[in-house]
Amino acid sequence: MPLDAVALRAQVNELQDLAGYKIDKIQQPERDMIVLVLRSAGGARRLLISANSANPRINLTDSRFENPQSPPMFCMLLRKHLSGGKITALRQLGFERIIDIEIESYTELGDLTPKHLLCEIMGRNSNLIFLNEEMKIIDSIKHVDLTVSSVRNILPGLKYIMPPDSGRLNPMEATAADFLRVLEAAEEGTPADKAITSGVGGISPLLARECLFGACGDGNLVVGEMTPNMKQKTAVALEKMFDRVRAGDFEPCLILKEDGSAADFAPFAIRQYGGRMSLREMPTVNAAAEEFYRLRDRDARMKNHSASITKILTNSLSRATKKLALLENDLKASLDREKYRIYGDLLTANIYKANKGDKSVTVVNYYDENQGEITIPLDITKSPSQNARNFYNKYRKAKNTELYAREQIETTKTEIQYLESVLLSVENARTPSELAEIKAELESEGYIRAESGRKPRRPAPSKPMELEYKGYTILIGRNNVQNDYLTLKVGRSRDLWLHTKNIPGSHTLVKYRGEDFPDEIITAAASLAAWFSKGRNAPKVEVDYCPVSHVKKPGGAKAGMVIYEGYSTALVEPGKELAEKIGKDT
Repeated sequence: MPLDAVALRAQVNELQDLAGYKIDKIQQPERDMIVLVLRSAGGARRLLISANSANPRINLTDSRFENPQSPPMFCMLLRKHLSGGKITALRQLGFERIIDIEIESYTELGDLTPKHLLCEIMGRNSNLIFLNEEMKIIDSIKHVDLTVSSVRNILPGLKYIMPPDSGRLNPMEATAADFLRVLEAAEEGTPADKAITSGVGGISPLLARECLFGACGDGNLVVGEMTPNMKQKTAVALEKMFDRVRAGDFEPCLILKEDGSAADFAPFAIRQYGGRMSLREMPTVNAAAEEFYRLRDRDARMKNHSASITKILTNSLSRATKKLALLENDLKASLDREKYRIYGDLLTANIYKANKGDKSVTVVNYYDENQGEITIPLDITKSPSQNARNFYNKYRKAKNTELYAREQIETTKTEIQYLESVLLSVENARTPSELAEIKAELESEGYIRAESGRKPRRPAPSKPMELEYKGYTILIGRNNVQNDYLTLKVGRSRDLWLHTKNIPGSHTLVKYRGEDFPDEIITAAASLAAWFSKGRNAPKVEVDYCPVSHVKKPGGAKAGMVIYEGYSTALVEPGKELAEKIGKDT
């Protein structure tokens, strides 16, 4: 969610214990980001402040950032005035998305004076503004002059003024009756969440929809669809939420998509998504913000790193699919070759009836039980005997084509299966090291050209995913390198091996514990195999399972490709809830 005034109020409450910390270091790793390294008797903390228009935020962080060799001018200015200074207060100005960090520091003359670092978290208008004790602007990370705004300028030497009043209701001073008037004043065709955010200050669409969901069971209502009772319930829900804000009663959470990527974070538990999203409780809103941006940055980096691999795979898959279609057409055509042999035999038997230059010849078809006539097309440039030899050549060529096409069809189908499995591995990859494994695998298989002078090699496999469930260890490979390692190296003869039937998926292993595997364990492992497969979104998936001793890898087979026999099949639902227990970093 964009940081709204509610989340910022929660963060300011949590950051109050920074009062008394001294500023040890000031860093500016990016053009619009500042990191304050703070110290006290209790230890060190790092406060990140970003005025990035896409991701403005303020939160405590454990992340380390690479700093430029030459610090920017704004960073040097802050170091000059604030290094060694002490934070004396943190406050939210009004109920706006503005945090004032008050810092006491010594001037060049040795006078102790207060200064202010204002963090404006306002989307594309976000800024970080440094003020003196008279609230005059010393400098800002972004300058706003008349060419940018005719309403409010942010320039050195000017008196700081607050953003213009939006005219919206201040929810910290409002009652249910005030919220009800906002809903009643909205036009009937307006989405109800927009009506709330347009009329009430400091609330995001996410929290507006959550109040609607809690009151009416639907967060996506239009004002005209709401009965008077629904509006009253929503107004009461808004009042209760802001009662909690005033009391500092927050319930921070991280909102995760089905694939484990971060969708959002919030100062309250969010229920509106039902089973489409999962919630992870967080100890603080600061921790939720830090984890959200960590996961999002990780996913963005992974997306950038995986883009080239995905392109290579999709192009290779497209070529293989086209090749398969051509081979199947060739095979279909070759199956019609018998007519060429018949033409050759009949023409040879009736060679006296044809002459060079004839376009065709009609003879009795003694292969037909009714002895009907058949017309044989001829090449006018060839003699009858040459035409006969031509038919026999076509027959032999078609026969060879059938043998070649059948062999190549199987090879191409195996390649398509392999490429689809690698694409699934890319989707499942969660770390750069896993992508490196996939890239090395594709180099060794010849899909990616290795860097000049470097011999392609497969790196040592990273650790497969692992879950301890009901006393059993369940292991799941995330890519083909891990799959081979799991099945061929880790697996023992009596371990249980599982894989989705006829669709790409992860090899799954349940370690043998000295007794027959209970049905409950087989079902759980099968549901995990289904989840980590291309069939993840299907209601039910077939999963084959057998002892590891029944699984073999054919000579020359690609990574992750095996054959197995003596198996049973389970029909299961993909195990989303079990997969979530594995943990975000496995």
